[in-house]
Amino acid sequence: MLSLASEPPPLINPTQPSVPVSYPIKTLEELESRSYFDSFHYPFNKASVPVIQHGTTSSDRPQLLVCHDMAGGYGDDKWVQGQGGTNGRKAYSIWHWHLIDIFVYFSHNLVSLPPVSWVNTAHQHGVKVLGTFIVEGDSGEERAIVEKLLETEESSQMYADRLTELALNLGFDGWLLNMEVTLMRSQILVLKTFISHLTQTMHSKISGSLVIWYDGVTVDGFTIYQNQLNDKNKPFFDICDGIFLNYYWEKDYPNSSAAVAGDRKHDVYFGIDVFGRDTFGGGQWKVINYIKNKNKKIL
Repeated sequence: MLSLASEPPPLINPTQPSVPVSYPIKTLEELESRSYFDSFHYPFNKASVPVIQHGTTSSDRPQLLVCHDMAGGYGDDKWVQGQGGTNGRKAYSIWHWHLIDIFVYFSHNLVSLPPVSWVNTAHQHGVKVLGTFIVEGDSGEERAIVEKLLETEESSQMYADRLTELALNLGFDGWLLNMEVTLMRSQILVLKTFISHLTQTMHSKISGSLVIWYDGVTVDGFTIYQNQLNDKNKPFFDICDGIFLNYYWEKDYPNSSAAVAGDRKHDVYFGIDVFGRDTFGGGQWKVINYIKNKNKKIL
């Protein structure tokens, strides 16, 4: 994932006419109230291109997932009609869409809604687009979110329904769920309900949709990156469409994870950090060359 510091985007009044932009949902209250659908910007953010399937199905082969963790998100790409302060000169871009299966739009906001420009472009190339639902940290604000989200099974299902509704109406293909927060055992049980209900409702409403779990919190309730599929994170993997592992993995982790996943080994995604931070083989493109030259059995 690529993450660079940036200035926070200016505040907007979503009910007032203005130049249309893409923007995230920052609170559970906004999500629950469905206020996004009352926004002036909502109609402009509905994707117009359905995902076009090419080649073999994803279950037949390994897949490439690209996670856009770029300067907090919503930079030049937030301008629905192309009005960028840099006119796109510094915009993040992708040149090899044919190599990608899944594109995740990531930011450190509670609900990252993929800008419509990304969705339409990715869909033209047969690439599925996921938004991100994230709760990270143990400050008072994050604790309040967790308490409300996981108060009851019914509350967790309601928020899952809201996320499904957003994906359905905006025309993207699923969610990355990123929980990096300390949880109690009772909350883990409700979290499983949230994950499974979101997965089921997404599948029922959007053909080919995906819900992918990020390897953050374990079944014990602690944020300890496993960097492989094991008994600490497999219960989450079992109730959704895949797991996205962090980039601290070691040489034998892909093979051991494939053994744990069984016939779902292609649903396990290993992170490679573009800056090479603690990534096996040096990260960046080096890890691909290392795998090819040093140990062809990996992956």
